[in-house]
Amino acid sequence: MTEVKWTLKGREFAHCNCAYGCPCQFNALPTHGYCRAVVGIDIEQGHHGDTRLDGLKVAGIFAWPGPIHEGHGEAVVVIDERASERQREALLRILGGEDTVPGATVFNVFAATLDKVNDPLFTRIDFEV
Repeated sequence: MTEVKWTLKGREFAHCNCAYGCPCQFNALPTHGYCRAVVGIDIEQGHHGDTRLDGLKVAGIFAWPGPIHEGHGEAVVVIDERASERQREALLRILGGEDTVPGATVFNVFAATLDKVNDPLFTRIDFEV
């Protein structure tokens, strides 16, 4: 882990295939026995070290064969095509749970449950809430 300081401020949308309220968030088992989820973040302000992340968007698509806490998940991260190479690297580090104390961020917690992270996609992201 490095000592790079980072912040993200913006709007987030998350949705899974379970009943309303996501049972995994309340120490219950997934509604259908497995989890499929999508998350999007519209970054109003953010940085990773001296790399600005303002105005970018990111998304993640996730699948777990059982409860999230049992692991064995798979994910793909989608990064705004407008991001520079430095911004892409910074966002991949943040979303991969790096540059944080273990367990301190949702990114680190979910990364710990993944067996496979597919190559990231760099494309246009339309995000409206």
